[in-house]
Amino acid sequence: MDSLFSKLRIKDLELLREIAAVRSLTAIADKRELTQPALSRALRDIETALGTQVFSRDRMARLEPTPLGSLILARVDLLLAEAEGLRGELLAFEEGRGTHLRLGVIPFVSNELMRAILKELTAGQYAMSISTYEASTDQLVSALRRQELDAVLGRISVDTAANELLQEKLFTQSASVLVNARSPLAKEKALKLETLHRHEWVLPPQASPTRLAFAQLFVSRGATPPSARVETTSARLIHTVISGNVAALGLLPLDIATELEKWGGVKAIGLPAPFKMPPVGLITLAKRRRLPAAGILRDVVRGVLARSVTYR
Repeated sequence: MDSLFSKLRIKDLELLREIAAVRSLTAIADKRELTQPALSRALRDIETALGTQVFSRDRMARLEPTPLGSLILARVDLLLAEAEGLRGELLAFEEGRGTHLRLGVIPFVSNELMRAILKELTAGQYAMSISTYEASTDQLVSALRRQELDAVLGRISVDTAANELLQEKLFTQSASVLVNARSPLAKEKALKLETLHRHEWVLPPQASPTRLAFAQLFVSRGATPPSARVETTSARLIHTVISGNVAALGLLPLDIATELEKWGGVKAIGLPAPFKMPPVGLITLAKRRRLPAAGILRDVVRGVLARSVTYR
């Protein structure tokens, strides 16, 4: 079995992943312009090399992974993610650039900050190529664990007990409330915490670090936490919701709210109680801490923050 296992190729693993997604050899054979018997033989050869049956052979139903096949397919996803990362780095070097970085970023990192980080990473001594992905922290951390990302700029208050994650605090952000610029709320001198739950809000998802901390602010002061008319972490959608009067109030970091004011139709105002958003940090896998790309990212982000007036 060892000698057969060593003959497995990347394209064999890709075929297993494709079968797991499509569950039909006939459909895959048509797409690849192969005969169905030829594809069946290829699958049998892969299973022989693995020493086990990966998919059931029920003729009356789509192909389904066997119990052991499900474990194999989970490992296949990890191996192919690693292969994709390596392929990106090799391509970068072939094109005369530096290493490749797969970076996840939450939407509440300002354009100004990301512009400075990306400019330094892609130019000069580093000359990196970068793939960026924007999502919530929990979504990005899940992708990080699947090794589809090299690093995440996200809220570090999630899953802090997980030994496989390295979480390094970078900066905190003061919170602000976003309102429609023509709303009566925009003219009020001060909001009252105990009345805020009466308004329609756009807020981060209920289980997110920011939403949980925001609710705790109200509970600690004996007030009712607001509920959400719309839940999103997209700055663009928050601007759309508030400027379009879908909701009256939105919770945002002050630096992001200030950027949205420039788009027009909205105004940032202060909360009636001090509130800091959960800190933003660099999140990486502990077992991949020695990757050059992660070390370069850490140095660049800290350097950019040290030079920034906004984040001092």
